[in-house]
Amino acid sequence: MTKNSVISTEAQRSGEAPVFAPAHASSEPNHLDELATTAAATAGMQPSMLDRRNLRQTLKHRMAANKLHDPATYLTLYRDSPEEQSIFLEGILNGETSFFRDATVFTELSRWCLAWFAKHSEPMRILSAPCSTGEEPYSIAALLEQAGVPLERFTLEALDLSSIALDRARAATYTGLSLRNLPQPEQSGFLDRVSQGWRVKKHLRDHIQFRQANLLAPNTLDPKSYDLICSRNLLIYQTAEARIQIAETLASALAPSGRLILGAADWGRDLDALFRLEEPVNSFALRLCERRSKVRIPTPKPTFQQPEPSTPNPLPKTQNPLLSDQLAEIADVYRDAYEAYCRGEEREAERLCRQTLYLETDHLPSLELLAKIHRPQASPRMKLALHARLKRHRIAAAKGGPR
Repeated sequence: MTKNSVISTEAQRSGEAPVFAPAHASSEPNHLDELATTAAATAGMQPSMLDRRNLRQTLKHRMAANKLHDPATYLTLYRDSPEEQSIFLEGILNGETSFFRDATVFTELSRWCLAWFAKHSEPMRILSAPCSTGEEPYSIAALLEQAGVPLERFTLEALDLSSIALDRARAATYTGLSLRNLPQPEQSGFLDRVSQGWRVKKHLRDHIQFRQANLLAPNTLDPKSYDLICSRNLLIYQTAEARIQIAETLASALAPSGRLILGAADWGRDLDALFRLEEPVNSFALRLCERRSKVRIPTPKPTFQQPEPSTPNPLPKTQNPLLSDQLAEIADVYRDAYEAYCRGEEREAERLCRQTLYLETDHLPSLELLAKIHRPQASPRMKLALHARLKRHRIAAAKGGPR
């Protein structure tokens, strides 16, 4: 699965012209809707979170691969072929990520891991799910090695739904946006220059175990098998039922004293029965509730909105209830912004991003989404302003963190 595929961490914006010829234009939505619905169901995703342009591009590629010219003919093939369904799903799950994405998370992760190693003699068991094309697990391994932790002190498993993403992760060769948080890759200490770009050093490649898996499938993870789980930018894409099912799987797999790291927009009140937000809250680290109750799956709603639990557990004494409510509001607004962006409603996405930034001026996901919205049509002055603001907040977040 990418970052996202277990699910694509971000929908790609190809910007290409519509795939269909005018004769098929009126039937396009029906074909895309069925493809989106069936493909999303396999991954537990909300069909509305799939990028329509990415769907069109994948459909175009699969029609060409099967030498078909009529979308209706391809749809017939798709319905009758589980193999074609799997290949199509792979196409729409390919996402975009980068090394050390969100420096604040890695700063807090480093702090927590070093404290854990000081208390434990056994190896730490780490999971990255979804691992996408491998940047996150390799970042974790490099972070710990740079902190002086020997490889034998931790195991690192990485899983994803996409075999394409996993092939790229195993190849471990990167260029372009994957390196955007490494202004000088040659000084990173874990990359070697190769003809195709930059490749992760062999001892780190060999240390990570990659495997294909779906977190919605039963028995994917063994109980209490991990001390640290990174599952960022996955739950934002899921239906209400899939969110709870995946959250329960992660809770079962997490050791009693372990930590779960989510993305800024993944956390919501529907997880209160399983987890508690750990301080500092900006790392979006969760710990298990001491007494976990059965989670009630909320009734699905037409918009991406987290329902209030019927009997919420009290907040821990160390957590500020007002701050917790504000974080939930920020996460909700950002999710709405991203959903609007995936639907192609860029003006609404921009409005919601600015609302999020009103609540939290340095909310990096919203800044990055704004930059993506304005990338094709912004004036040079606006591009420079957004770039400068992003750079300023990234540097501030990275102070004391990994290089």
